[in-house]
Amino acid sequence: MIARILILFTLLSCTKYNEVKKGNGLHYIENMYSKIDQVKEVNWKVGRKKNVDISKGLRLYVSMPNISPDGRELLEMKYGINSLIYRLNRVRRGASEPLGYFFFRLGNMTRTSKNFTLSLYYHAASVSKSFRMFHCPAFNHKFKLENFEINSSRMGDPQDMYVRGVGNIAAKATRLRFAPMITSGGLSLKGKYTLDFALYNEKTKNRYSKWQRVDGVLDITKEVTKALPSCLGVKEELRPLPESRLRSIRDLEIK
Repeated sequence: MIARILILFTLLSCTKYNEVKKGNGLHYIENMYSKIDQVKEVNWKVGRKKNVDISKGLRLYVSMPNISPDGRELLEMKYGINSLIYRLNRVRRGASEPLGYFFFRLGNMTRTSKNFTLSLYYHAASVSKSFRMFHCPAFNHKFKLENFEINSSRMGDPQDMYVRGVGNIAAKATRLRFAPMITSGGLSLKGKYTLDFALYNEKTKNRYSKWQRVDGVLDITKEVTKALPSCLGVKEELRPLPESRLRSIRDLEIK
């Protein structure tokens, strides 16, 4: 029992926090860093017999900074900062197009809440759970992801994040929870994707720092089209197949 207590104490004492400090009249958070640690394909078995493998999309695993408890209290009391906000971007011809905004409440930060999961799906899989039940995907989706990787970027190196009011974020931001957030990447996912993060007040929708790049650029270079002969002429987004409907309690009754 004593050994377990000592191990727990050692783990807690070794927790590394990002400290809030002050210099030249400005508060800042030391060495802020976030990284796309891993990316995995989300497979989708489709066809009338569920015998063809295509892709719903990709799942990104993102590590977050962990601001010290005293620092979180100071940020909220003095500035109203209560969250970190993340922005997912698609990069085309050097220009970034925001695809979605997500926030994580500082009050939910613990020693174990060091990451979150974000799903970048084809539009056919992103619409709803019922669409993901389709045997024949909506919008004639037949893509299978083949080549994708995470490349490191020097823009994602650790740096101090200074507190300053920047302005309002007009777009809707979704709260990050334990379940993966799902974002639509459209009918094709080929391209490059980046993440940025900043300090945020979820109630006023105000941003309180510059955007800082998350380490890692997602590069999707190849998707192939799979044959789905059993789905020819089927448009489940207009008329779902009986076998694709969500099961209810009545389905479990003995008939």
